Amino acid sequence: MKFLRRTVLFPIFIALVAMSCAAPQTIPPLLCPAPPVPFCKPGTFDKTTIDTTAELHHVQTHIIMLPAPANSNAQDYAIGFIPTSSGTIALITSDRSSESDSGSYGEQRIFSARFLGTTRYGPLQPIQMENVPLPMGTACYCKADQLLYFSAKAKNTDPDDYDLYTAKVEIQDDNITLSDVESLDRINTVGHFDSQPAIDPTGTHLYFVSDRAGGDGGTDIWYSERSSARSGEWSAPQPLPEPVNSPCDEISPFIPSFDPTTLYFASNGHETVGGYDLFKIHIHNGEYSEPENLGKPMNTTADEVFPSALNDTAFFWASNAATSMGGMNLYTITRTHIGPPTPQEQLPPPERIHPEPLREDSIAEAKLGPIEIIAHVTRGADNHPAAGADIYVREDSQDIYRGTIPLTGEIGFKVKRDREYDVGAETADAFFDVRHLDLRGARDSVVHVYLHLPDTLVIRINFPFDDYEHPYEYTIDENGQPSTMTWQRALDLTAHSALASLDKLRELLLIGHTDSLGTDAYNNRLGMQRATFIASELEKRGVPSNIVRIESAGRTEPVLRRPDESDEVFRLRSRRVDFVKIFR
Repeated sequence: MKFLRRTVLFPIFIALVAMSCAAPQTIPPLLCPAPPVPFCKPGTFDKTTIDTTAELHHVQTHIIMLPAPANSNAQDYAIGFIPTSSGTIALITSDRSSESDSGSYGEQRIFSARFLGTTRYGPLQPIQMENVPLPMGTACYCKADQLLYFSAKAKNTDPDDYDLYTAKVEIQDDNITLSDVESLDRINTVGHFDSQPAIDPTGTHLYFVSDRAGGDGGTDIWYSERSSARSGEWSAPQPLPEPVNSPCDEISPFIPSFDPTTLYFASNGHETVGGYDLFKIHIHNGEYSEPENLGKPMNTTADEVFPSALNDTAFFWASNAATSMGGMNLYTITRTHIGPPTPQEQLPPPERIHPEPLREDSIAEAKLGPIEIIAHVTRGADNHPAAGADIYVREDSQDIYRGTIPLTGEIGFKVKRDREYDVGAETADAFFDVRHLDLRGARDSVVHVYLHLPDTLVIRINFPFDDYEHPYEYTIDENGQPSTMTWQRALDLTAHSALASLDKLRELLLIGHTDSLGTDAYNNRLGMQRATFIASELEKRGVPSNIVRIESAGRTEPVLRRPDESDEVFRLRSRRVDFVKIFR
C-alpha cells in the first residue's frame, strides 16, 4: 500500500547548504543558514486508554484480528461499508490474488462480502469494474449521492500518481458492479498522490490524502466542499489547518455516518506510541480540536491505519502488529461478558409494514401527477386515534403543510414527487413522532405514513465508550440502526413539545439508561451524567430548568430482548433516555 511519498529534494538541499558554508567567507557569517531541522519529529505517547483486564468479573474488552475471509496471509488494508435494504455489504481493500484467504499476492483491489456481524462475513467476491485502473485503493460510499468514492492508479506512467474517482454502484446477490467511472478532475493533481477519500453523510465535505505542494510536509489531509450532494462543483482543495496536519504524514481519514462531527485519521506525527497511530479530532463550526491519540492497546509500536466504523460499537482498523499474519491485517475491538448473564424476557421482532407490490398501470399513473401521503396517527399505550393532534409536512426544514388530525386518526395531502419530506405529528399532552420520506424516484401514487405519539418518549442518543459530552450525530432507531435524525434535531422537537405543554406541565422527567456492561455503580453514574447532559441541552433550547428532573436507571431496566438479537444491537437499544411529562 502506498502510505506516503518521500521527496529527494531534502538531501540535495542539505548538500547545497553545506557546500556554501564550506566556501571562503565572502559574506557575513550570520547569512550562512544553519542546516534545516529534520522535518518530522513526533513526540511520545504512552497512555493506556482502554482497559483490557476483567472489570470486576463482569466484562472484558478484547482487541482481536478479524478471522478469514476478512483477513488473509496477504495484505488487508481497510474495511468500509455500504448499507442496503437487505443488510450491509463490507468492502475490503486487499492485495490478495483472489477471494480465497491464500497468501498469494495480486494487484491491490476491493472485495465485497455480506456483513453478518462484527467478526462474521459471507464469501468474498472481487467487485466487478469497468474502466477502473489498478491498483485500486480504499473506498467510501456516499448515501447522499449514491456514489462510491475511491482511489486508483492514475492513467499515466508515473508509479506514484494516484487519483480520486467516483462510480455508480449496482448490487445483486451481494455482488457489486461499478459503472460510470469518473475522475474527480477538479480535485486531482498530475504527478501527485491523491488518495484515501472520506465523505461526510451530507455529501458536501470530501476529505482525502495528498502530497501536493501547500501542505505541512509529507502527506497531509486535504478537503473540498460543495453546496449539496445533488448539485454544485467541488471547491478548490485546501489542507486541513494546524493542529491536524503536521510536518509528518497524516493519512486515512474517516468520518462515521452516525457522527459527522468527529474525524478519525492515522499519523506518524504528533505524539505516538510508535509508527502510525490512530487519532481523532472534533469538528465544530469549522474549527478543529487538538488531535487525540486513541491510545494503547489499540495503538502499538507498529503501524495502525485506516480507522473505520459501522456503528458506535463496531470499530475497525488495520495494523501490521506482531499478531498479524505477515503484513497488514484488519482488527476490531469487542467486549465479552465473563460473569453470569442477565436474564431477559424474549419479545417477538417488531412488525414491519411492507408496501404493496407495484402494478404496471399504477406505475404509469404515478408519473402523471403528485404523490398523495396518507398519515395514520395514533397515541398512547392503547394506540387510539390521535384526534386533535397537530400534523405537519416539512421540506428543507420549511413547513409546507399544517393541519389537525380528525377523529379517524387519518389525514391525506398531496406533495410533489422526486423530493424529500419530513412528516410529523405532535400534541401538548403527549410527545411527537417524525418520519423522513425520500420520494426521489418513487413510482407509487399513494404513500402511507404511520405515526405514534407516545406518553413516554424514548430517544437513543449514543455516546462513545464512557463519554457523556460528545454524542454521535445521529440517534438510533428502535431497531438499533442509525436514524436520519440528528440528536440536536431530536432535542429541538423535545423542547418544542415541552414548551407547548408548559401551562399544565408540572415537570419533565429524564431517565438515563445504559447497557449491561460494567458495574451497577459505574452505570448509575454514567446514566446520570448523560441525562444531565440532555437536561443542559434542553435548557439551552428554552426549557425552564426548574421543571426538569433527572434520574438514572443505569443498567437495571434494559429493553426487552428480541429472538436472535445480537449483543451489539441489544446494547445499542438499551442505551437511551426516557422523557416523561408529568402534569399538574
